[in-house]
Amino acid sequence: METLLQITPVLTEILNCAIKAPSGHNTQPWRFVVHNEKSITIHPDFTRALPVVDADHHELYISLGCALENLLIAAHHYGYYADVSCEKDALQQTFIRVDLLESDAVPQDPLFAYIPLRQSTRNEYEDMQIPSRDLAQLQNCFHFSDVGLHMFTSPNAMAEVVPFVMEGIKRQFENPQFIDELVSWFRFSESEAEECKDGLQMDVMGLPNMGKWIGKVVMKNFVSAESESRRWKELLHRSAGLALFTAQENTAENWIRVGRAFQRFALTATKLRISYAHVNMPCEEADVRDALRAHFRLEGIPMLLIRIGYSERMSYSLRRPLEDVVDVVLPDE
Repeated sequence: METLLQITPVLTEILNCAIKAPSGHNTQPWRFVVHNEKSITIHPDFTRALPVVDADHHELYISLGCALENLLIAAHHYGYYADVSCEKDALQQTFIRVDLLESDAVPQDPLFAYIPLRQSTRNEYEDMQIPSRDLAQLQNCFHFSDVGLHMFTSPNAMAEVVPFVMEGIKRQFENPQFIDELVSWFRFSESEAEECKDGLQMDVMGLPNMGKWIGKVVMKNFVSAESESRRWKELLHRSAGLALFTAQENTAENWIRVGRAFQRFALTATKLRISYAHVNMPCEEADVRDALRAHFRLEGIPMLLIRIGYSERMSYSLRRPLEDVVDVVLPDE
């Protein structure tokens, strides 16, 4: 392995865009391998997996898909087409290969400008509806035949989804292992966040900074299924809609495509000044996910649930530097 001095400035910019992608608990579960200036592979980093909340790794691979879409949008901006494929490593784990093809006629993607501006905005939303023309843009912002997007924007439609969210919350916050996993990714102070450059910062969550010891006491003794249910009912009540992403099949390749679709949705929302945040509890509990699918008679498998609306911007989650997530392989290795 070599240092990042081997990477060209353009490739450095492309990779910097890729790592701005969202991930569950901001775990950033990716490793990029640069084989030469026009060949990159993206690998899952299972040391950053969430074995309780994401036992099958579908959210991890959705995060890889988000990073891939950012990378492709940035590659187009810098004059590259991209050939994308999913492959298996020696352990039969799926990874992504991207081969860049330079061209003078690459169409520019207007979503490029919104990569550094996108954020998951976890605060309370304003009591405002989203215009139908903007909802239409969100509905049509990607074209993957095996990824579905189901929008719930009327009060009655949203109310049908809420019981599944509440059941997901109940199961998770009554599970001590879930609490332990969640707390392990909280960064309770500014200094801890700066040191780790990952996880859930207090200001991003709309909470005050506190010491790690105090933070753990608060999370484990004063946060419950009941308190979280009350909090989420209010957050959902003030949301303008819910967006549910589904996959045709439960495979890593499909999860990656869901991530690509969601990233385009998130960037389009950013362009339209629409806030969004995850409400993924129903998709993380297998029984609840199956019940949600049956209730709405969905053809695809529920993978990702998002709330949308309007709100003030919040602090941005930190990202680890490229040298922590990128390896460079020289041709003779």
